[in-house]
Amino acid sequence: MPAYEFFTKLNIPGPSPIPFFGNLHEVIKSRRLSLTIKKWTNKYGRVFGYFQGHTPILVISDPDILQNVFTKNFSNFHSRRTFPLSDESTKRVSMFLATGMRWKRQRSVINPTFSSVKLKQMTPLIHRTLGVFMTKMSEQCNKCQSFDIYAFYKRFTMDTIWSCAFGLDIDMQNNINDPYLVYSQQLFEEKVNVRLLVLLALFINELNKLWRSIDLLMGGISYWCRENFPITKRFLNETPAIWITKQTYKIMEKCQNLSRTGRTDLLQLMLESATDEEYIQDGRSTDTTTKETDFGTPLIRKLTRHEIAANILVFMIGGYETTSTALSYTTYALATHPPEQQKLQEHIDKHFHPENDDEMPSYDTIFEMDYLDMFIRETLRMYPIAPVVVNRQSTEDFYINGIGTIPAGTCIAADMFALHFDPDLWGPVDPHIFYPERFATKRHPMAWIAFGAGPRNCVGMRFALIEIKILLVRLLKTYSIVDCGAPTHKSFERLTETFVIAPKEAIIRLQRRDEQHV
Repeated sequence: MPAYEFFTKLNIPGPSPIPFFGNLHEVIKSRRLSLTIKKWTNKYGRVFGYFQGHTPILVISDPDILQNVFTKNFSNFHSRRTFPLSDESTKRVSMFLATGMRWKRQRSVINPTFSSVKLKQMTPLIHRTLGVFMTKMSEQCNKCQSFDIYAFYKRFTMDTIWSCAFGLDIDMQNNINDPYLVYSQQLFEEKVNVRLLVLLALFINELNKLWRSIDLLMGGISYWCRENFPITKRFLNETPAIWITKQTYKIMEKCQNLSRTGRTDLLQLMLESATDEEYIQDGRSTDTTTKETDFGTPLIRKLTRHEIAANILVFMIGGYETTSTALSYTTYALATHPPEQQKLQEHIDKHFHPENDDEMPSYDTIFEMDYLDMFIRETLRMYPIAPVVVNRQSTEDFYINGIGTIPAGTCIAADMFALHFDPDLWGPVDPHIFYPERFATKRHPMAWIAFGAGPRNCVGMRFALIEIKILLVRLLKTYSIVDCGAPTHKSFERLTETFVIAPKEAIIRLQRRDEQHV
């Protein structure tokens, strides 16, 4: 097929595709896209190509080339590849999916939420939800049994994102059946019908509108049956994305009718930038709220209600799943590396009174804790959470030394695993060894891309890191995390990969530090 001659004409190596499937038959067989890409990198080198259905994907693990893509030539690579079943042509587009000026406009509104000043104001809210979490940990410790701490992390992060980003106190840690929590968890569960549509969208992306329409139709039928025939609610679940999206509009209405004077959360900033227009045509404007952009055209600092709703959904889901997963990996690293855990506890004790369990670390103190930061970064180096989202799509032709000119519209993916385990980037200590001190040495800017890279990296990175750090300080001041052997290791040896790479559970046991040597 002519479509499969794309990389052959460019003399770029890669696995041989088969009609219709491209190379996805190998991914389906392995059930892990990231590990399949890593295998191909080992075989074909730092630059190679494969096909998702008919779509060519150029995979790069050369840090210098990636630096050009993500930072130096960002104006040509400001767009991400469209996700399966997404529709960027509609008015409901989140910043995560938006491209070009639309992405830049939304980012300009949302960025101020995560400044140092705003993060300092959020720390008391984090401590409040963390207080509930620590009560739960005390209850689990008193049982003297192993338990799944991942489930508690999920409830904590959901509580925290709602409190800090949207100003709503929803006590999910004490109500595990809260619908927001239940539907959010369901979004990440594998459904046969959804998986089938995603695969079809990957194989035949030319019919993406059809697959999306089928997805929406299935959700609409489910909603209609539940509304008109209540008995169907017993066996017919509402589509999670539809339910959550409906709630976002209700939240906006509620918050607009309430006095939110003095609030500086994400929702407030978006509501202050809201416009009654159904659609914003990004481009030149004479409005005084515009700002000159990197793309040479003024930027309208406004969001439609539909864009606000879409971003609430993305931040709620992203802030919940990725942060809780990062905490589960960090817990696994602590349990399986006792000397490093002890070193981190000693590091914490130097900054806080070890006998005061409830001492609340300030933003400034947390910021100064270098070994804590290195420990978390080393965990995320060894256990990347969402490598599939680190991709870009070119808007113009571009040249790669030693390769040639790559056509406009080419999708580029970074092989995060190859970068994070590259001995040339992370030596002299073997990258497969857990060694937080390696971050004391300055590395290549593209060596660590756990949160993406360049202007379009994860906007919530600083919030996620401060949330993780505060929790670890409070937890490790009081407890040591104990490895439970096979139950601890089993889930981390059989990871599942969808939007994120995650364990099924994180089984550990807690032991109070003041009882360890008694």
